[in-house]
Amino acid sequence: MDSKLTRRNFVLGSASVASLALAACGGGQAQPEASKSEASASASASAAEASASASEASASTSSAAGAAIDKLSIMYVPSRPADEIISTTSGLKDILIEKLGEAGYQVGSVEIAVSDNYNAAGEALAAGTADIGYVPGGTYALFGDDMNLLLTATRDNLIPDTFTPSDWNGQATKREEGVPVTYYKGLIWAGPSETGQALAAKANNGEEISWEEISAANWGVGSLTSNASYIYPNLWLEETYGKKITDLPNVTIDMKQADAFMQLASGETIDIFCAYADARMDYEESWTGEWGRSEDIWHECNVIGVTPNIYNDTICLAKTGPNADVLNSSEFQTALADIFMGLADTDEGKEIIGIYSHTGYQPANDSDYDAARDALAAME
Repeated sequence: MDSKLTRRNFVLGSASVASLALAACGGGQAQPEASKSEASASASASAAEASASASEASASTSSAAGAAIDKLSIMYVPSRPADEIISTTSGLKDILIEKLGEAGYQVGSVEIAVSDNYNAAGEALAAGTADIGYVPGGTYALFGDDMNLLLTATRDNLIPDTFTPSDWNGQATKREEGVPVTYYKGLIWAGPSETGQALAAKANNGEEISWEEISAANWGVGSLTSNASYIYPNLWLEETYGKKITDLPNVTIDMKQADAFMQLASGETIDIFCAYADARMDYEESWTGEWGRSEDIWHECNVIGVTPNIYNDTICLAKTGPNADVLNSSEFQTALADIFMGLADTDEGKEIIGIYSHTGYQPANDSDYDAARDALAAME
């Protein structure tokens, strides 16, 4: 499927991509000597050529050994609160400056930012306004033509690991430490509203929920390129009911996850929200704390649907932008991949990658995200 065509269909708004013009200078041979003034001019030209050649040789040597990067920018997606992502990953700045320096790349500074939504992260990489992006598979599937795929994340397996909704309810989800997997599940949750609890009761009793019942609820979903909050729930609706998110009469799109769970807890704004399988773990304390619920999230926020397995997040690089020449070099990509894969070997690194529950990284294959492209096709 043509991802650029898909992007035109599903990305809200358009990204303006700046063109970079490269200018090249060349020199000619010196003319035969005809006079003292010509000789002087010729000598000056020869000196200039020699200087230019020396500069080119120096630049070539510098390029082979590495390069100077004024600013390296990293873009995260808002699957966790932005301030939490910024604070937890702040140590990555010094690690990249130090480790890339050891590989011969002198980095002046590293900037870490969180995009407004998943689309914005893909657009930033495609436009070259971000150099490195932590992006979900759906975002990569949508923008893949305009970014380089570097790594795939691994996560600890979650228990339960089942497609039966009721198996997820009434008990805390737990991580199976030391059992890395390259996939996760998206869950469709019903909250503590009257409508949400009625849907949860049917799911927990093993009863089928009709389209009339589920479409009567107020839904909240994420960005159009969010795997767990839009793309795969849309696929679940199509496989279960032959319907799509766009067929729901009451749906709020592009909700940030923390805001959505807060609204779910209120029992007033939305009845259903979709997110990755371990999301309740992130909001367990807030549920009975600042959000004031009397019962825990495991009993009040019930799973009523489970999506097909979703391939893990990616680390991708921009193909354009001020650092394009470096980012596109295989030497830099190898050096950067080694640094990110090495994060799992230190306590500081584990804390940084733990913001998304990642346990490590491995080289990625584009074909691994064919399922994400199929899920995108279901949205057309």
